[in-house]
Amino acid sequence: KLNVEPDDDHAPPVESTPLLPSSTSGSNRVLLHGFRRKSVAKLSSRASGVNVVDLHLDGDLSTAHPAEGLAPLFHGIREYDGREYIPYREATLVKSVPAFPPYRRKARHRSFYLWWTNEFRHWWKNSRLLVRLAGLYVYSYDPAVAPAILVLDPTKRKTMKKLLKFGKRLGQGGPVRDFIKMVKPFTRSMRLLVGGWRWFEAAPCRRGEVGVEEFMAFVGNRVSRMVARTATDDLAYYIIFPLQRYLFRQDLLDYPQAYHPIAICVCIGILRAVSPFAASFQGSRFGRVLTRGFFSSAKNRWLPTQRIENLNLMSDDCQEKDEVNQAADLVIIARLVSKALGEVQTSGDGDDEKQVVRQHEALLNEGFKQVGAGSGGYAVYQYHFKVHKLSPFKPTTILLHVTPYGPSITDVMPYYLVLEFETSCDFRNQKWSNSLTNLELVARKWQGPQVLEGYCYQGAFFSPHHFAELKEMYDKQLLSYEAACKKLPIVAKTHHQSGVPNDLPTLKKFLEAGKRSRKRNQNMREYTELQRVVKSVAKEILGLMKKKKKKRSMGGQCYAPKGVILYFEGLDCSGKSSTGGLVQAALEQAGYQVGMRQYNRPPTVEQRTMPWMDRFEVPGPSSILHLTPNTADGNESEQAKHIGLVWDRGPAGDFVYGDLDDLPLAEKKRRYEEFIAFDQQCREKDILFLKLLFVTNRDSIAKTLGKRLAQKKMAKDLTTWLQACRSRSGEEDVNFEGIEAISAHIDPTDFLAFNNYQRNLRIFSNFALNTDSEENPWVVVNTGDRYAARKSLMKAFRAHLNNFESCGKGCSSCSGPNKPPILTRTSGVEIHDMMKTKFSRSWRHSLMAWITFISILLLAYIYAENTKWDDSWFNAPPKYNISALLEGGADDDITVLGPRKPSATAEEENATYTKKGKTSKEEKPKLADDGKIKELGGAEAGATPAVGSPPKIAKTAKVAKESKEGETFLDESANTEG
Repeated sequence: KLNVEPDDDHAPPVESTPLLPSSTSGSNRVLLHGFRRKSVAKLSSRASGVNVVDLHLDGDLSTAHPAEGLAPLFHGIREYDGREYIPYREATLVKSVPAFPPYRRKARHRSFYLWWTNEFRHWWKNSRLLVRLAGLYVYSYDPAVAPAILVLDPTKRKTMKKLLKFGKRLGQGGPVRDFIKMVKPFTRSMRLLVGGWRWFEAAPCRRGEVGVEEFMAFVGNRVSRMVARTATDDLAYYIIFPLQRYLFRQDLLDYPQAYHPIAICVCIGILRAVSPFAASFQGSRFGRVLTRGFFSSAKNRWLPTQRIENLNLMSDDCQEKDEVNQAADLVIIARLVSKALGEVQTSGDGDDEKQVVRQHEALLNEGFKQVGAGSGGYAVYQYHFKVHKLSPFKPTTILLHVTPYGPSITDVMPYYLVLEFETSCDFRNQKWSNSLTNLELVARKWQGPQVLEGYCYQGAFFSPHHFAELKEMYDKQLLSYEAACKKLPIVAKTHHQSGVPNDLPTLKKFLEAGKRSRKRNQNMREYTELQRVVKSVAKEILGLMKKKKKKRSMGGQCYAPKGVILYFEGLDCSGKSSTGGLVQAALEQAGYQVGMRQYNRPPTVEQRTMPWMDRFEVPGPSSILHLTPNTADGNESEQAKHIGLVWDRGPAGDFVYGDLDDLPLAEKKRRYEEFIAFDQQCREKDILFLKLLFVTNRDSIAKTLGKRLAQKKMAKDLTTWLQACRSRSGEEDVNFEGIEAISAHIDPTDFLAFNNYQRNLRIFSNFALNTDSEENPWVVVNTGDRYAARKSLMKAFRAHLNNFESCGKGCSSCSGPNKPPILTRTSGVEIHDMMKTKFSRSWRHSLMAWITFISILLLAYIYAENTKWDDSWFNAPPKYNISALLEGGADDDITVLGPRKPSATAEEENATYTKKGKTSKEEKPKLADDGKIKELGGAEAGATPAVGSPPKIAKTAKVAKESKEGETFLDESANTEG
């Protein structure tokens, strides 16, 4: 170790540098100490090797002899990075493997042992139910109980209570009730163990939410079981048994030849045993849904559809708490590195015509100088970072660690990156949040964390959570493809379809066959529900097109719009085409001729000379697609056509992907006013201009990227498959256009847009905020949950149809007032002013927050009120006094050791037991002769206790209480019925 006092410009060295250079023979070669890759279990250790690096980087790196690693000890340490010493730092983590394996932010059961424990818990619950049903079966044929039920009079009201008590005992398991009570602590402990484990393995930013969610799931489980049991008892006592009694008294049921109440009791017992088991799953789900709804509303997260003024750009949807600030210096540098490495990943390999780009050459162009290498493709680069050219501080040295991270994705190898300041401390192995903390110095020179790790793929920088979303979805899609191929012979026999997928719709349908049955059924239910909604909207539009008039207060009439513009705008990979396609499908089913217009390219030179909005097509006389206007007399011919246009991208895209966002505020205000005027003109021409802004979180975008990469991988295999399916004749009978469309569904610009997520989202939101109006507002669609977003979008589209007033040109019957002008903002709002303004909370969020909060408190109150907190956690089985048994030698002398009531004496218990168990003299012989009912009392029938001694009992009050229910049926029925 070198005890060197640091200068004022550098922080105290506290961690070993990854490289120790020393000069060797030759002016252009430097001896470097590298580190080899180690396993995750040995992250705290490093193995050093020695590499010789050519400063000119003309050739490949060659490994030096290990003995040369001792050169610094003999020759001394030369100047390093402008300093005469090397800052020594304690070794913490190797930089060639992740400190933590990447996992999804909302993943559950990441540990195999937790998954196995949860599966065992479900098996245990099923076993308890089977044991309970087995005890029910045995108890229903118990000779000590069944005869007492058979002799009851079903026409009396007191019988209903006895039948209900019998049904309860059947539902509790009969003779195995004590066993089920004894294992109840183990069942509860397993539930608490799984809930605590889920909380512990949750992402740090979600642990508070997951903890409350698991607690409410447990409370919902318990309350649902209570509700199920109470509902079953009330159903039996207030509905089933009174109805049965009424039928008996009216002689509508032949008793007991054709019908007996014991069958109803058995059915009630089965229902009482099964209903709590089934309700427990729904109760857990209800508790989780309440918790998620409360946190979503309390934190003002995005709704499926909402107004642009209610879009919170500081919510967890776009500002994840466990992600590094996107304005951090290391994040900006990481994007530069990812862009350079993306050129390496997408370049040729020497076998094709593409230019070969070397890794060190691409990084050298960005200012990174290679200073070392190791096994497994590990390389270290040095970068001199300066916050600003006019900054008074000296440049800071940043180290970049690059390692290939296999396996490949669509034949492209990802990279694992670690960026760190040379004077930083790497504490990621102790606590993950340490990698997110800012570097606090007296004189701060940079922003953000001191160590940053992530993954690079095709020019995009992914955090561990985002990369896990991409990789898992990629693997899941390929797994479904393999499973669908295995099931292809079976599907061909059942559906008589064995065609090879040749486009994206057929590929999606093909993949459904490879999914698990549960997921496939869920997708089918959601698809059926969405198609039902689409048909309903199409039917409503058809009603308007057929002039089914809706009278208004001013005498106006509502017709379907003659033209519809569906403006799809938003982030890349946010599901614009799939989600917005439902609205397009509704228009097509209603008879509209819908066309697609893509404006995802910058305007041409000729278009730049024209007014800005003139290049966007409108359904009208000047359009390629023409409209047939509604006639003045209100009788539209059947051949009249309605036109719909879909804008894929539009004016807002010029601000995000063009240079319009860099214009002065006055120029941008002029563009806003031009867009607003276009909106007004559409309303005057009876054209519905539906403006949809699609937003989502980065986890969802990463999943979409993984899905499209998997489809691109499948497209290569399908190309080979279709080529083999060609006929051997000279005619071409296979079309590859659909396969090419699948491959083109993803391009490098999607990955670059992922890097600019925050910027693009804010520019899109700012444009929508400055062009919003009360008459025709923007509809912001959050596609984080695709199913909820699609249902909510169709509801919003239906609301736009209902609010649209179309009377057509020259409509004489329109006597209503003129359409009000569109109300918009008079001054433009800049992005930084928009971010400083507190985002408003919609009334839907506030209402939902209060409803869910009150429901959570009510659920917790019901659980606390109906739980016996003074009961012992574990009830031990009874202990018998074996000594008394051996000394007495009689069965009547067996006593039970255990807690007894302090207020009860043996004489009182004997007297109470004798009182409850006495039987009339006329009944005793009859019951004894039947041989079916066990006689009650302290001694055998006919036995007489000794004179002057207290009567002996067979069991204590505790044992008598356990068997009291079945015996009470006999006693009460014998005394009542005779």
